[in-house]
Amino acid sequence: MRFGISKRLKRLLTSILVISAISASAFLLGWSSLLSVAQVSVSGSSAANLVLNELSRNGIEPKAGDQLARVDVRSIKRTLNQLDWISSSDVSRNWFDKKLSIIVKERVAIAKTISVQNTSVNFDSKGFIFTPTSPNQLMAQGKLPSITSQSQSIQDLTAIATLLEQIPTDLRYLLADLQSIAITKSSFILMDTRINASALRINWGGATDIGQKSKVLAALLELPENKSIKQVDLSQADSPIVS
Repeated sequence: MRFGISKRLKRLLTSILVISAISASAFLLGWSSLLSVAQVSVSGSSAANLVLNELSRNGIEPKAGDQLARVDVRSIKRTLNQLDWISSSDVSRNWFDKKLSIIVKERVAIAKTISVQNTSVNFDSKGFIFTPTSPNQLMAQGKLPSITSQSQSIQDLTAIATLLEQIPTDLRYLLADLQSIAITKSSFILMDTRINASALRINWGGATDIGQKSKVLAALLELPENKSIKQVDLSQADSPIVS
């Protein structure tokens, strides 16, 4: 009988200790000032103020004094990733320094154009269309090659985005020295770029069969007799024309 009572007491004491430990931990994480935010840092962007303003507008801006465990990390990351000028973001807590770090990666433009709404928009190397927002993005506008279109329609912008997105890795160097991109009335995409300081115009035709056209272009550029070509017409991938 004594053994039974002792066993029950041990279980009771164990339960009390576990509950107390959980309660203490919950209090420490959620309410104690011992683990409150001491510093909020935003890195990777020239527009830290815009980042914090966006979080404030959504009611999730972290501030010094907030409980570190109660900062809504997922909502912060989701909100930032919805901004078109940001390509990615990450949010982390440092429990020892009591620091909340927000790391932002801005989109880098390779070309610019004017939208049908008469606003400036940029393209990154993957064809994503975004509005230049940060100081770094705005400062780069004067150096970006322009994309021109007869209609400035969303269809034309989508066609260019498709082309940029589907250009394979082995031809990405064509974008490094891109001069301009134009879309004709026939919806043909004309890309002016440079290879080893020599000008090259590529007529991609429509934004279709980019994979096949890219293979044809890569093969043509590797031929010794094409080292000095100035133009490549890929509007018909099975019948390319070089000059």
